[in-house]
Formats: sequence, C-alpha cells, structure tokens
Amino acid sequence: MERNEVFYDWLRAKFFEFEDNDDRVKQLEATVADLVVVLKASLVEVRCYTLAALDAVIPVDNPRIVATYNLLKKHWGSVESKYSDAPRGILRGVILSALYQLGMESNELCRIIYYTASGYAQFVSFESEQHIIDRILREFGRDVENEATEKWALAKAPAAPDFAQFKLKDFKLGSATVDTATLKAALKEASDSSNSGQSQHQYPAQWAEKFSTSASAGIAKAIETAFGDFGKSLSTTALQTEVNNFFKGVSDSLSTAFVESFQSLKAVEQRSRLLWWKETLYSTTLRKGYREIDAAVLPVVMAIDLAKMLPEVTPVSVDYLLTDTYRAIKGDAPVEQTLPELLASFEEEDAQKLLAAHLPLMTDCGERTTLTAFLAQVLHGQKTLKKLTGATGLRAEAKALPEQLAVLVLHDLLTERLITESDAT
Repeated sequence: MERNEVFYDWLRAKFFEFEDNDDRVKQLEATVADLVVVLKASLVEVRCYTLAALDAVIPVDNPRIVATYNLLKKHWGSVESKYSDAPRGILRGVILSALYQLGMESNELCRIIYYTASGYAQFVSFESEQHIIDRILREFGRDVENEATEKWALAKAPAAPDFAQFKLKDFKLGSATVDTATLKAALKEASDSSNSGQSQHQYPAQWAEKFSTSASAGIAKAIETAFGDFGKSLSTTALQTEVNNFFKGVSDSLSTAFVESFQSLKAVEQRSRLLWWKETLYSTTLRKGYREIDAAVLPVVMAIDLAKMLPEVTPVSVDYLLTDTYRAIKGDAPVEQTLPELLASFEEEDAQKLLAAHLPLMTDCGERTTLTAFLAQVLHGQKTLKKLTGATGLRAEAKALPEQLAVLVLHDLLTERLITESDAT
C-alpha cells in the first residue's frame, strides 16, 4: 500500500499535538485503518466525514468526531487522561488521513471526497493546515480529471478486431492400418475355397467369380476394421473444444472493438449534448429559456439541468463550461455576495413553488451537511437561512459568486447520485 502522505503531513506539522513517540504513531495509524474499514461500508459517511474533517472549529460533540474518538480510545487507552476534551486536531487528522487513503484506493470514493471538499473548501479558511487540504484537492482533482479524460476520450481510429488464426492444438489422429496377417489369411481362405472341386486353369471364369466373392469379403472386413480403429482415435470433444475456443476468441475480440467504438460514440454524443445545451440556453427542468428565469435562482436551475445530462465521471472542464455559460447569460461582471445574500431568494414562496419539486431532499449528514442538502431543506420549508452555519459549518460572512454556487450544487448533485445509485445496488 502507498505511503499515506496526508498522515505524515499532519505529523510533521505537529497537528497531532503530542511528543515524538513511536507507539503513539502506531496507535494513530491503527485508528486510521479502523476508520477506513468503517467508511468503506457507507458512501454517505464518506461525504459526512469529509465535511466534519474540513471544519477547523467542528464541535467536539459532532457524531463523526465522537465516533472517531471512540476508535482512537481502543488503541490509545490513556488519551482521556491527557486531554480534557476530545482532541479535535488529532481526530481531524485521523479522518483526513483515512479519507486520503480511501481516495487513493477507489476512483468512486475519490470523486465523492473531491466534489465534497472542493465545494466546501472555497468558503472556509484553513490557515496553517491549508497546504494539507491543498494536497488532497490537487491530487484528487488530478485523479478525477485523468479518469474523466480517459472516459471522454475520442478514438483516434476505428477499432479493428484482432482475430487469432484458427489452429488445432493437441489434436492428434490415429492411423488407418490394415492388418496384413488377417488379410493374408482371408485371401488364402478364399483361394482354397475357390480351388475345391475346380482349378483356376480348367474353369477360369467360375474360379475368378468365386475367388473375387470370397476375397472381397475378407478385404472389406480388413478395411472396415482399420477404419473402425481410425474412427476411434477421432475425439469429437477435443475438436468441439478447439472450435469453441476459437469462436470465443472471435467474440472477445469483437466485444473489445465494439466497446472501444461505443465509448467513443458516447463521448461524441456527450460533447454534442453539452454544446447544444450551451447554445440553446434552455432549461429542460423548468421548460423555459435561461434568460427568462430569475437571476437569483438561475445558478441552481442550471446546475440541476446539467447534472441530469452528465455521466458519473465528469472532467473539470465542465465546471468552466457551466461558469462561462452563466456569465454569457448575465453579461455583466459577477459580484460576490455573502452566502445568506446569495441564498435569500430561496426562502421566498415563489422560489419554493418553482424549485421544490426539482430539488428533492437529499441524504443528510445531520449537524454537518452539504450546502445543497441544506438548500433543499430551505426550499421544502424545513430549515431557514439562520441555521446555515449550524447545519453546514459555513460562515455567514463567507462570500461567493453566483457561478460558484452553480458549480457547488452541480458537484453535490453528482455526488448524491453516486451515493443513491450505490445504495440501490
């Protein structure tokens, strides 16, 4: 397994807040390993733990912090005597290390962690731990982009099936051998039988008739015996196996060629759909043009539309497509707003009637949830914007551009689909 660089970054930065102690390092590594096992069992928890780990002032009674603390106690029995409260810095380091390990092992988990962290991190300040968060975002963003680039790639040339030449392997035939001794005895018997009572010279026609009749029976029997033995050497099972293996190779080659060609066709279709979306500026969700939609809710509407069109693996360039399309619609320079200002319209009755049906309630992390999940609760009348910081950890004074909100919602919706589809299988 690759070295967990985030764990050692946290260690070198002394965020684990303890003196050099090899046993302590082993205890922390064991806790990270335990948490990895827990998170592999639930994609929802991967997202929830990501949100908890990124909050530098997460309350120590947060359920994910408490659960991580309980894992740590199993390996570091005296930790409670050293700290009066749960050591938030140590526990966040454990969580981030576990998330980093998961992201290195699984493309799917890498996407969930990256989409969640990239949306959240833009609204908070990490100060001295910024370089560690930057490592996660940089490396996971690169991995997501590489995976998407491969999936969205166009074939350089039509894939040609590669057929192996048909050959019979380990298929041996016996030989058709006439038993000359038996044949000789049969011919002698035929000759003796033909000479009884008449000679070849006295009655040549009669002798030849009798001899040929008797001899042909002996010759036929010898030949039948020889070819009977030859036939026994023919294995229909062996021949059938070789033929089946050949056609399986043909089928596999055709399947590979078709998959490569189909993948390229899907990539072409996907790009075409995005270009059509950008050119038409039409919301398939609300069935009206984007220029007809209230500017305050437009970023979320565009994200909802785009999320429906995208596959589970999406390149970062799509974020820029969304941003540039929004700017093309608005025309004027974007203006930063605080999050409450940016979201204020979603508390209004008109916005709730317009969008509630199109942004259903999402899987929730409780005390730390995504901004999109919180926004859905606002649209459904379950939360108010006053609860923003308590529910998401995002500070009310944090500022963002409308197009940043669009990208964040898009990422949350893509992650939600990953989670719900995984739960359904």
